[in-house]
Amino acid sequence: MARKHKNNSNLLNDYHLLSFDALDSTNEEAKRLARNGGSNGAVIWAKRQTEGKGRMGRAWVSSEGNLFVSVLLQPEKPLPELCQLSFVAAVAAIEALEALLSDPTHLKCKWPNDILLGDRKLGGILLESFRDGNEKSWVVVGLGINVDSFPPRTEFPATCLKDAGVELVSAKIILSRFIHHFIERYNEWNIKGFAPVRKRWTQSAWGMEQRLCARLPEGNIEGIAQGIDADGSLLLKLDNGKRQQVHAGDVFPVEAVGA
Repeated sequence: MARKHKNNSNLLNDYHLLSFDALDSTNEEAKRLARNGGSNGAVIWAKRQTEGKGRMGRAWVSSEGNLFVSVLLQPEKPLPELCQLSFVAAVAAIEALEALLSDPTHLKCKWPNDILLGDRKLGGILLESFRDGNEKSWVVVGLGINVDSFPPRTEFPATCLKDAGVELVSAKIILSRFIHHFIERYNEWNIKGFAPVRKRWTQSAWGMEQRLCARLPEGNIEGIAQGIDADGSLLLKLDNGKRQQVHAGDVFPVEAVGA
């Protein structure tokens, strides 16, 4: 399980898989690995998580049969660019899944870090950066995909591949496909920057040219979604005609927020 490249230290030259029957969290295990001398390209996969988590400290229901994986990385990029890895992972996930569906156009990237199937959440990405005891910078890219089951009564409706009619596909198969595409997209990002990833993400983006509500710490704002800018911020066209950058938050259809 390796990809060989030459003359570019930023490239992910290889990766190695560490598999577990159960972990508290694959992201937490990746951080422990880094602090104990772990290497760039480690892939941590657990069949089950006991304390899975999503963005903003939310719990991530982690039933066996679904995919829970984290990739440990040391990209040689400026800190503000590291958030782009969420989009790298989203594109890789879409590319890993689209060949499994009769109509791959139903797969969508929802800003900032979700994978949708139709209008239901199929998976999510959690990006975490930190420094180890030697002041080395690390990034963990965590991915969860609902393969066999999904949690009920979620704020944004969820689904899984099995309910979509995708059969005879395991979390292990999805893992292999995702890592293959992630390495390709990660190396492309290192060489060519964010532009190719941004273009591919936009092709599968959910809610573009639709009226969305962005839920922010300081309050909600509404506008027409018009893509993402060069740093990954969502662009909303407000009622006054101005464009608003949304750097972090959650977005929902306006009718869902008002319900």
